Amino acid sequence: MNEHNCDDDQTRSFTILAKGTMVGHYRIVEKIGAGGMGEVYLTEDTKLKRKVALKFLPYHLCQDRECRKRFTREAQAAAKLNHPNIVTIYEVGEHQGRPFIAMEQIEGQSLRDIIKSEELQPDRVIDLSIQICEGLSKAHQAGITHRDIKPSNIVIDLDGRPKLLDFGLAVIQGSDKLTKTGSTLGTIGYMSPEQIQVREIDQRSDLFSFGVVLYEMITGRLPFKGDTEAATMNSVLNDTPEPLSRYKSSVPDELQRIVSKLLEKDPQLRYQSAAGVIADFKKLASTAGTGSKASRRTLSWVAVAVVPVLIAAVVYLFFMRTTLQEIETTESERIMLAVLPFENLGNPEDEYFADGITEEILTNLAKLSGLGVISRTSAMQYKNSKKGLRQIGEELGVDYVLEGTIRWDKSGDVNRVRIHPQLIKVADDTHLWADRYDAILSDVFEIQSSIAEKVAEALNVALLETERHALTQQPTENTEAYDYYLRGKQYFSIEAGRADYRSAEVMHRKAIELDPEFALAYAELGIVYTDMYWSFYDRTEQRLTAAKESIDKALELSPDEPVAHLALGWYYYHGHLDYEQALKQFTIVLQKQPNNSLAIASIAYTKRRQGHCDKAIEYLKRAVKLNPREPYFLFELGHTLMKNHQYEEAEYYSDRAIELAPDFHVPYFVKSWSHLARLGDTKKARDVLQVTLERNGRSPELTFFEVLYDCFDEQFERALSLITAPGQVYYVPRCDTAEYYLLKGEMYRYMNRPDLMKPYYDSARVVLEEKIVDDPDDPLYHSIMGRVYAGLGRKEDAIREGLYAVELLPLSKDAYVGAELVRRLAQTYTAVGEYDLAIDQLEYLLAGPSNVSVLILKKFPEYKPLRNHPRFQALIKKYDHNQ
Repeated sequence: MNEHNCDDDQTRSFTILAKGTMVGHYRIVEKIGAGGMGEVYLTEDTKLKRKVALKFLPYHLCQDRECRKRFTREAQAAAKLNHPNIVTIYEVGEHQGRPFIAMEQIEGQSLRDIIKSEELQPDRVIDLSIQICEGLSKAHQAGITHRDIKPSNIVIDLDGRPKLLDFGLAVIQGSDKLTKTGSTLGTIGYMSPEQIQVREIDQRSDLFSFGVVLYEMITGRLPFKGDTEAATMNSVLNDTPEPLSRYKSSVPDELQRIVSKLLEKDPQLRYQSAAGVIADFKKLASTAGTGSKASRRTLSWVAVAVVPVLIAAVVYLFFMRTTLQEIETTESERIMLAVLPFENLGNPEDEYFADGITEEILTNLAKLSGLGVISRTSAMQYKNSKKGLRQIGEELGVDYVLEGTIRWDKSGDVNRVRIHPQLIKVADDTHLWADRYDAILSDVFEIQSSIAEKVAEALNVALLETERHALTQQPTENTEAYDYYLRGKQYFSIEAGRADYRSAEVMHRKAIELDPEFALAYAELGIVYTDMYWSFYDRTEQRLTAAKESIDKALELSPDEPVAHLALGWYYYHGHLDYEQALKQFTIVLQKQPNNSLAIASIAYTKRRQGHCDKAIEYLKRAVKLNPREPYFLFELGHTLMKNHQYEEAEYYSDRAIELAPDFHVPYFVKSWSHLARLGDTKKARDVLQVTLERNGRSPELTFFEVLYDCFDEQFERALSLITAPGQVYYVPRCDTAEYYLLKGEMYRYMNRPDLMKPYYDSARVVLEEKIVDDPDDPLYHSIMGRVYAGLGRKEDAIREGLYAVELLPLSKDAYVGAELVRRLAQTYTAVGEYDLAIDQLEYLLAGPSNVSVLILKKFPEYKPLRNHPRFQALIKKYDHNQ
């Protein structure tokens, strides 16, 4: 962690810290840096057996007891900051009268050394800037101003992640300052004008210093220079930096605007928060490829920044991006085929067998890169349908249909299966190929493979050697095990929305018992277990461990099995929110099964969690093309469009989902909320709710939306009449009781009835405290608790809980759910009177995917206290495209 050049050592140590010296339980290894602010030593933590950096402050800065006391208190406050872009502080201590800070030893380079040794590429500048500002935002939200932001206080670790150092000299809002009046503390050239003039400073001073760092990252030089310290100070106070374009060609105007705003002399004209900087950087990134005025070199400054969180894995991304592009390129060239449900001619109880065989035939065909095969869930909607093939072809968007019959004959000594498939051209009802298969049950896999090959031959689709090999693979030699496997799939399917977990588990376990080498059964069991965990059916580490063991066994038995890779992708996604590993697995599935709509949708869901809604929409549209009759994919597409503020298109896809499944209630909510967000009028939004009420009856979620709309219209009495009992109004089922009490409290708060609101807030507190004891790391519980404490007037507790929720699930880890936690944090800040902090959060939400719109902010009573705030008005003006 070479944060200072030893040649510039201005420190006069007051005790010798030679190699091997023990400082508490730290053994000195070597001195690794020094400067005007202190000495840094690499040490060995003899207790925990790890490397630790110790930073000792010069004796002349902390020679009296009161000064050391203030330093210790402020360093301890900095140690409370837990963020991936802030160095972790382990403890503060004192050695022979000299204070020190123990912090993590970071393997990597200082940003100063990197700027000196290489020209930073635009994607890296934007990525680093966003992460640095996220670290600053975390500190500022805790009331801590760094005061010494410079490249040598930013270390880039081996994963490419920047970390802010040296919070020991920071100041805390509301506390005594370490520096006495009349003295300056910082680094000339990076200090803000108010630091130089020894005026009161706040977080905006750090943003000025970051502006200097950003200018240096882009150009390789400082914006303010002088031959002496006095001349440099004068430059900071009076000079306007040279434009970026003088040193770097084709810098986007928006980037110049960001730098100029950061370097405003007047703090009032500068960015008011790090959140605002982040929002503008993300907006800059989102313009990649969309502006006709931008030159190719200009676009190079923003193109890669669309995926800043993935930069550390650039080699893998190149491989994955290339693979996905190849898949997308061939998609438009494929012949489109639908495999309709084969008719069961055997006993009615064998229906699952006919459906299972149909799915296996479809799965084999989906392995062929030259075919576009409609997903099973869309095709299954035509089971027993009286529609003609031409109408079915038009509805599914296919050129050809494979249909047939299946009979499982168990009357003789040996079970036989008879399959009669027919390939038909939709346009003229021409039968291109048909055959009859009559074989013993154990030959069913050979029949499935033969059907796929014959269909490919009839459609003149060339088979790759790898595809031909894949068709010949037999999942098991035990037909009874295969029967149990089909039954298990019948009980549970992610794509079809079936979730009889226990029955599916029993069937797959029986299949494995009969054939311990049955890879597919292990993979499907792993999927069932992972979904149990994700859906809170069995939210235990034991269940997650069992899922991984099943999936690992499947991959051990069959390393190339697509279902096993799909299962592993869901394990990483649902079990650990590890989206990089999930994407890797889903991409492997698409390489082997280009028509796998669930894998395509899974990539979309993963991209959405990463905050890349545009990519998520693109992949969901591909999934819908392969599965046009699946209402769940249409709903998810509509929901993602709504989150991305594309409201009219969201309503279109919600309508398609409603048309296909009128009893599926969630698309109604997406359409309804889109109306509200786009028009700011509850009438149309309520009309949509009325339709689902008439068709599907009342549900707790529907009542929840009705309560929100009553709040929007300030009809609080009517809202109270709907909030009648726990379990009858909620947005998240596991929080139904807490939300009931919270909503009651909120209504009475809006009505200015503190005598009635506090008992309900307190009841919510009691419920949530019990839930937090049972599950202390559930961010939703802490998020709601923040709002509850705000209602009870416990400001510090409210902010602590709201911030902790965001820490548990930050936007960088889950942009999809994380945005909801940020929204709740904004409401908490508003309720406790921290309006600037609330506006910071709202700027996040308007700049990226969220449920918040300008019209909602204008009219929802929660944000009423903000409406006369100049920053709120500026924010509304910035994002109100109707003005």
